[in-house]
Amino acid sequence: MIMHRDRGGASNVAAYRVVPAQIPHPKPDHSFTRRPKSKLALFWWKRRIWIESTFALTVYEPWEKVVVLTVFAILCTAIMIVFFRFLPRQLILMRKRSIYYLWGEDPDVNDTMLWQHLGLTAPTDVGYNAGGMRL
Repeated sequence: MIMHRDRGGASNVAAYRVVPAQIPHPKPDHSFTRRPKSKLALFWWKRRIWIESTFALTVYEPWEKVVVLTVFAILCTAIMIVFFRFLPRQLILMRKRSIYYLWGEDPDVNDTMLWQHLGLTAPTDVGYNAGGMRL
């Protein structure tokens, strides 16, 4: 300890810190941000870090993280439902409309023309009268 006098004449005791021989481990330990060694773990770690940095999840309170991730999960679920449930019907309808706009007649009549033009056989399981999916 060193004793020194300030302007008022009173003596203060100032203690110097003793530097340890080894630096202690950081608190908290940031092991979850370290790059993993396996390829599969590295793939998922990159995705997690990308999502956390995009939505700034590290600065949110825990309840805010739950809200953001819940909204994200609901949106992803809705997009998957639309993709798998409604997109196939929409693609068939778009194909029929494009045939109508290209050849100007009923799509079922000109459907065989399209397949013949492409050098393929005409499908028999799709259409109005084939007993398949109906629009």
